[in-house]
Amino acid sequence: MAAPQHQEAPGGFLDHSAPWTEQDWLALPESPNVELVDGVLVMSPRASNPHQRLLLRIGAALDAAAPTSLSVLPEPNVRLTVDRLVIPDVAVIADLDRHAVVNDAGDVVLVVEIVSPGNAAHDRVLKPHLYAEAGIRWYLRVEQEGPAGHLHELVDGAYREVARGPVVEIAEPFTARLDLPHLAR
Repeated sequence: MAAPQHQEAPGGFLDHSAPWTEQDWLALPESPNVELVDGVLVMSPRASNPHQRLLLRIGAALDAAAPTSLSVLPEPNVRLTVDRLVIPDVAVIADLDRHAVVNDAGDVVLVVEIVSPGNAAHDRVLKPHLYAEAGIRWYLRVEQEGPAGHLHELVDGAYREVARGPVVEIAEPFTARLDLPHLAR
């Protein structure tokens, strides 16, 4: 049996020295774990099984509650600004271009991040800051411990917590009730 061959990503992934651009990022092999923040690739390991199960169930609950004018997507590519592309765990998107590879932040009405031990600071500090700068009105952070949700609304350029607990009642952009302990079972 032949030894496995090492393959470089397009453009020489390991040898890439200049800041990364959206075009460089789009040329990478498909991977749900690589985001682009201001010219730097941010990589995360695959999520744990409980994280993935919770992501799927939150997405399904939001999809069941969302009006047909909104689309609920798991791990979509979202362009916040030029060379700033992230992958939230779940996003609710208006005016969905069904053929797009990347969705614009202006079309995203709600993002959901499920905090994992390996990316806690990213989900609790960096991503809310980036989402706020991009003008995404609603941000739901889900802590797996408990579990508990923290729903935030963008007010004057910063997120303000409007609901917290094991059961999160969402009133906008549509009504939904997320019983997180039930969804995490």
